[in-house]
Amino acid sequence: MATSVLSAITYAQQLAQTDSNGIGSVLGLALYNDALQAMTRDLVNRAIDAAQTQESYTNLTTSSPNTYAWPSDMFMLKTIEVNFSDTQEQNYLQAMPVDVANIQNKSFSWLRVNQPTTEPLFDNRGDTFEIFPTPQISNSQGIRIFYFLTPTEAPDVGTAINYPQTLDYRALSAKMAAMYYKTQNDIDMAKVYEDEYLARIGKIINILAPSSQQPITPTPLAITGWQF
Repeated sequence: MATSVLSAITYAQQLAQTDSNGIGSVLGLALYNDALQAMTRDLVNRAIDAAQTQESYTNLTTSSPNTYAWPSDMFMLKTIEVNFSDTQEQNYLQAMPVDVANIQNKSFSWLRVNQPTTEPLFDNRGDTFEIFPTPQISNSQGIRIFYFLTPTEAPDVGTAINYPQTLDYRALSAKMAAMYYKTQNDIDMAKVYEDEYLARIGKIINILAPSSQQPITPTPLAITGWQF
């Protein structure tokens, strides 16, 4: 049976030593969704794939500046690939980030014309990005974006908690308790449960990003009587 948001709310009530009068279904749901966003962001920032990933294609145009909008459901970018010629898998190249405000001895106008197509760049501008160099021909699937999807917030307390939060949904409860104590201006208790939340996050990371471990396979020694 799937663990529901209500379980996280109930445990948050126990941590905060309150009941539905303190953390009810309305406030509890709001705290849960806030904690969900925070936990996902904290895991992603620690190089853990904590949200579903999406692959999307965008038309590569010859417009200058060659700017595009990020996907509306993007939570965080994983990588961008650019194909200046066709839609063949082997011709997509990873674009590297560049800050046009910090280019040594060049200008972004220079990059638009002179940046090699074998070494594409992109500049993140908040809700848009630009590709360098400006393509000479259009390509309907020239840009491929891999990104984390924005976590879907729970509409009600009966909603099932998704992976990887299910590894320790009580981490969400600890974060909710910390948020609740902040609303009560109890900074000391808020810190207690914020520390508890961070400790649980650390343990989840050890599960989600373990080092590769191979089983030990016994191998017979190739020894003959001539070795003695």
